[in-house]
Amino acid sequence: MTNQVDSTAKRQDSIFESYVTAFPFSAAFTLPGLFEYPYILLIAIISSVVCACILLAFFVHRRKAKRKLIAPAAQENQPKPKPKGIPVTRVEVVDNAVKFFVAKGLRKKRWVAVKEIPVFEIERIENFGNELSVTWKGVTDTFFMKEKAESLGKLRDEVNGILEEHRKSLENNEKATLRRNELLGVINASIGIIDLSFDVLIGLQAKRINWQQVEDHSKGFGENLSFTGQTMPPLNLDFSNVSSAIKRQVPKETSKEAYNILKTIYGYFNGLSIDDDLKDYHPNFQNAKALILAYYTLNDLLLGNVVGDKENKKENSQLETVLQNLANETNFKVNIDELKGNIDKMGLEADRESVIEDSRGIFKEQLKQL
Repeated sequence: MTNQVDSTAKRQDSIFESYVTAFPFSAAFTLPGLFEYPYILLIAIISSVVCACILLAFFVHRRKAKRKLIAPAAQENQPKPKPKGIPVTRVEVVDNAVKFFVAKGLRKKRWVAVKEIPVFEIERIENFGNELSVTWKGVTDTFFMKEKAESLGKLRDEVNGILEEHRKSLENNEKATLRRNELLGVINASIGIIDLSFDVLIGLQAKRINWQQVEDHSKGFGENLSFTGQTMPPLNLDFSNVSSAIKRQVPKETSKEAYNILKTIYGYFNGLSIDDDLKDYHPNFQNAKALILAYYTLNDLLLGNVVGDKENKKENSQLETVLQNLANETNFKVNIDELKGNIDKMGLEADRESVIEDSRGIFKEQLKQL
């Protein structure tokens, strides 16, 4: 019996050794193999972990894919939000007012206005798809269209265009008002200086110059004239040279300095830029140039009569043309025949001052109409 067991055991050991020889890795999974081949156990553990990770990643990916398939279907099944606001079927701008209509009647051919908003009371207008929001007087109204929603975008652009033009118009009106006040101010100041300068020149034509009278005229100059505007270039005049020449009673130098003053004023108005002119408003730069030219021509005619210059047809024609142009463009309407008749009255020296004053008065009276 013992021999039989031993024989069986030996036979089994022989089979195991043959198996290990044929399959050495399988021996690692036996207790003796773990000690003889320890790296095999490490490989087995790592393989198990990798397999577990792969399986985990597979199930996670499968679950995400399933959720992605379910999410769109759930969203499609959700009811779409209803548009908020007033439903309209037609919009338009009429007489500076935005009008919103709906179609009514059996065949939807009758247009009924559901809202009207003055354009110039609109503070903000926005368009989002088929919705339009309008803020006016601090309140926001919302409108929507089911069809032809592109007309809402066109309406928004049209309204914004009108508001932009209105804004520019207001700015131009403000600028024009300021320009008008400044222009009239410098015209009136310049005309006073022109009068005094020509008075000095006329006084120098006497056989015996009355220097006291000439000096009295020069006192109206003051020390200087300084004008600085917001919409116009500055004008600066220094009268010290002419005053000094008069005090020293030097006729030639006095005449030269008076002409320099007249030249500076004429150059100032002639140099006003037409590109910066507000042509749609009066008086404008072009009108101012014509006014100064006309006033220079008038005083030149008065001076010519004093010195006995009878060849004044050119000056008369120029004065008539300029005054007619001013009458066509502005409210400045001088009676040319009355003015020319008054100038022709200059004969006796005793009447000169009154004729000069009356002639200038006819011109200045029309300045009040500008």
